Amino acid sequence: MRILHLGTLLVLSISMAACSSQNVQPDTALASTNTHSQPELFGEAESPAPARNTQPQAYRQEPRQVAQVSRVASAPAARIQPARLSSAGGDKTYRGSGKLNRLPDNIASSLRLRGLPEQNLGAYVRPVSGGQPLLVAYADTPRNPASTMKLVTTYTALGVLGPNYRWPTEIYTAGNQMGDTLQGDVIIKGYGNPNFGEQDFRQLLQALRARGIRNINGNFVVDKSYFNVPYQAAIDGNANADYNAQPEALLYNERGSCYEMRNKAGQVQRMCPIKPRNGSDLNANLFADFWRIWVGEMSGSMNGGLQVQSLPGGAQLVNTQYSAPLRDIIVEINKESNNVKARQLLLSAGAKQFGAPGTTQKGAGAVGQWLESRGLRFSNLKIENGSGLSRIERISTREMGEMLVDAYNSPYRDDLMRSMAVLGTDGTVKNRLKNLAGRGKFKTGTLRNVRALAGYLTAANGQTYVVALLHNDANIRATAKEAHDDLVEWVYYGAQNNVASAQ
Repeated sequence: MRILHLGTLLVLSISMAACSSQNVQPDTALASTNTHSQPELFGEAESPAPARNTQPQAYRQEPRQVAQVSRVASAPAARIQPARLSSAGGDKTYRGSGKLNRLPDNIASSLRLRGLPEQNLGAYVRPVSGGQPLLVAYADTPRNPASTMKLVTTYTALGVLGPNYRWPTEIYTAGNQMGDTLQGDVIIKGYGNPNFGEQDFRQLLQALRARGIRNINGNFVVDKSYFNVPYQAAIDGNANADYNAQPEALLYNERGSCYEMRNKAGQVQRMCPIKPRNGSDLNANLFADFWRIWVGEMSGSMNGGLQVQSLPGGAQLVNTQYSAPLRDIIVEINKESNNVKARQLLLSAGAKQFGAPGTTQKGAGAVGQWLESRGLRFSNLKIENGSGLSRIERISTREMGEMLVDAYNSPYRDDLMRSMAVLGTDGTVKNRLKNLAGRGKFKTGTLRNVRALAGYLTAANGQTYVVALLHNDANIRATAKEAHDDLVEWVYYGAQNNVASAQ
């Protein structure tokens, strides 16, 4: 969180009446992806390419693009066609047994010593090349996956939006320009960019200033109608925590800003709009930065306040700012387990497949449609928001493992694997299994009563396995991950385990 002292020259003029006038209809949060093509279910997709080699490519930073254009609002930049996803027909999910169909004795003993029944840990280990799994234990029970659900969301986004998809954010004017004065409003329209921040906003305002506009005789208008998502109460009662930030079509700095400023009377006003309560204060931080940049840095002026409403007809597009490509954004989502950005992906995929506004139901429908196009029919999958920050979301351990097998054999393998934390090296597994550093790429999941781990491990014999562990237990503690790490080591040394004779 950062605190900005804006100085005495800035006056905050927020019209709370205008903010509270937005008409957001709540929609049902829970959605199941048992079937595809349910239009109300929670960039162009690239043409499939041949699978690339198993080693992630070196990171390449692609420059952000700014388009200098002037056109009427009737042709928004984010109008895109749904990805053409045809059903693969049937179900290619492996439903058979494994070489070992119970937890290894040392793992079961380790759990019992911690007072944890072994049946509360679902485990699924299968070679990425297919064939019989090495281990299938309690794998068909639907479980809360915590943040490993982000793997489902990011894989779907790669397929539906495409690795090169860039989110647009647009700036418009409404009214006539007379000299250096705009007799009308400035409008910012968002399309769900998970990474929209201060530098991006500054680029849009610089484009407005380049049009010769210095004074604005109108309002600062925010259009976030591209998403329609209800407020989700914090599952842990800590509504002000960063990880509980709410998504929206014009997400700014992930709601991570606080401001202190002086009004005309010299009184210090503190504003922390990151509290994810309701729609009345969600864009106050964006408005505060508008004053800081437009007035404080660019010597401009504005006579109006903040309004939240849809883009008016006849507005003129001044500039479009594009995000970094999706393949780069999912790195932070999976390595650092960013919840609000994962939610932005789900809503964006829903908006693309079923039309705006994006909703959690449409996002869940997009997930089901994508998985079915890959020949995966998951009867246990339930999605609330796509981030795993949920008490409702469910998937079986087998389904998680089978999705990872499919992803490994898809055109999106390298991008998904590059986004995952490297065992013993970075992200959420930086301090785990240092003796196997670099041998695996994983996503972790942690909630009260939930511990999860899912990803890829290259064993001592050179074979790469999918490893999925979903553990739900009312008595679970942080030490349960030691038993999970023991199971990962068991897979690593699998060639010496002779599991076929241990059924």
